[in-house]
Amino acid sequence: MVVKIVTHSSELPLLPFESFFHGSALFKMIEHTPRMSPCMAIAYDDEGKIVAHLFASLRRIRTKLGFYYFKRARIYGEGVYKPDVGFAEKHLVFDEMVNALMAYLLEHRYFHVEISDITKKTFGYRTLRNHRFVPIPWMQIHHSLHSKTPEERIFDKAKANVDSAYSAGVITRQAETMAEVHALYKLVKAYYRLRKQRYIPHEQLFNELALSDNAHIYVTLYKDKIIGGSVVVDAGKESMIWFDVAMRKRYKRLHPHDVTIWYAIKEAHRQGQNHIHILNIGLPFSNSPYRDFMLSFGGKLISSYRWFRYSNRLINRFMFWYYQM
Repeated sequence: MVVKIVTHSSELPLLPFESFFHGSALFKMIEHTPRMSPCMAIAYDDEGKIVAHLFASLRRIRTKLGFYYFKRARIYGEGVYKPDVGFAEKHLVFDEMVNALMAYLLEHRYFHVEISDITKKTFGYRTLRNHRFVPIPWMQIHHSLHSKTPEERIFDKAKANVDSAYSAGVITRQAETMAEVHALYKLVKAYYRLRKQRYIPHEQLFNELALSDNAHIYVTLYKDKIIGGSVVVDAGKESMIWFDVAMRKRYKRLHPHDVTIWYAIKEAHRQGQNHIHILNIGLPFSNSPYRDFMLSFGGKLISSYRWFRYSNRLINRFMFWYYQM
């Protein structure tokens, strides 16, 4: 088996199987986004046919002095594999791709790497530990859309909030102009400005997503003013809420966040998706208002790992000890 690293779309081969987070579409979007770069590890068999590929988005965070200091890599999931690859072989292929990818990242001084949303909690455990990754317990919410309707799952209080918002004139719909995409981006940027745990990319990525068939940008309006919205991406029959925001304090009685999330769930159901996932619920704290809010729409809480590789060995050792893994 041979693994090649591709960092330019001109070198990217035709991928016979894709998903949004490991496909050519996102590769090109990241390539067009300032301060971000794409990196794809592609595994070939002995006959030169593609077996799997794993995508990482690379970002350079500029300091206030104007130069790039922080360099980080982000990976969603374990990659995409040829349909006839068995579970045991999948582990071996994943190991080869991670080895090649980490060699490239470390050579180019991307010491901080984050991996999330691996489908099985313990998949790739040995491989990632060999590369000094630390598994941090993380929570996700999965909404099933195929066995029951969203109306059958939503809690009464959340449904009452949605109905109240609609009665007051709040609406949610797909963004119709780039001006609306820009307004939503400003809202997202302002909301996460003081929340350093969440990286917000350059606005160009939102513009690229607005033009993509694999993404939906929804805006929530009251009297023609945008007071919330979300970015939803599709990977086959699975949808993911990538970003969500609402002016909850200023428009508390209008419940803009309830309407925003409800519309995203309803649209995914209307489009025939199997599930919609809330990816960034966070650490498993006993008290989490955001988690409880998202669960009020009838989703299921899923325990997973989010893997971190820190540049400092002492931090890695401390985190491993702290979470008693």
